[in-house]
Amino acid sequence: MLKKAVMLSVVCCVAFFSFGCAKKLSKDEMIERGKYLVNACGVLAHHTPMGKDGKPDLNKFMAGSETPYKGAWGVSYAKNLTPDNDTGIGMMTDEEVINMIKDEGINGKAPLCYDYYRGLTDEDLKSLVSYLRTLTPITNKIPADTKPGEVKTPEKKAEPKKAVTKKAATKKTTKKK
Repeated sequence: MLKKAVMLSVVCCVAFFSFGCAKKLSKDEMIERGKYLVNACGVLAHHTPMGKDGKPDLNKFMAGSETPYKGAWGVSYAKNLTPDNDTGIGMMTDEEVINMIKDEGINGKAPLCYDYYRGLTDEDLKSLVSYLRTLTPITNKIPADTKPGEVKTPEKKAEPKKAVTKKAATKKTTKKK
């Protein structure tokens, strides 16, 4: 079943890319084209975390996933593609996002998806980014990728501070007398 879905996505992408667009697209047309590309190329499946029911958690639509993809490239994680300024693409220029997509594929960092993107035209990539900019920003920090042999050091979490109650503060001052 999954194999058929992947093949259908590939066929749709090839057919769509083959016919292309002859005219310059308006902003709204670029957004619609970008939405189509996201859905046709399987971006949703990788960049939206799965819920407990095994279906994409649409409350975190395109916010990245902590599911690791392991292979010869090391370990990679699907990035947060929402326009969130802290954990997504919000602070990146369109050119930086496009270069990130190209770089991920060229450097073998996109183990599952690069075949979908290598045929994209500049107009396709601009459309894809235009669509991503319309999404709801979602803060969702994704682990950093690691290269082969690289050891990931766990982030240290701040120790919770114990609240000092009025009663405890009174005991401390009482003992000093």
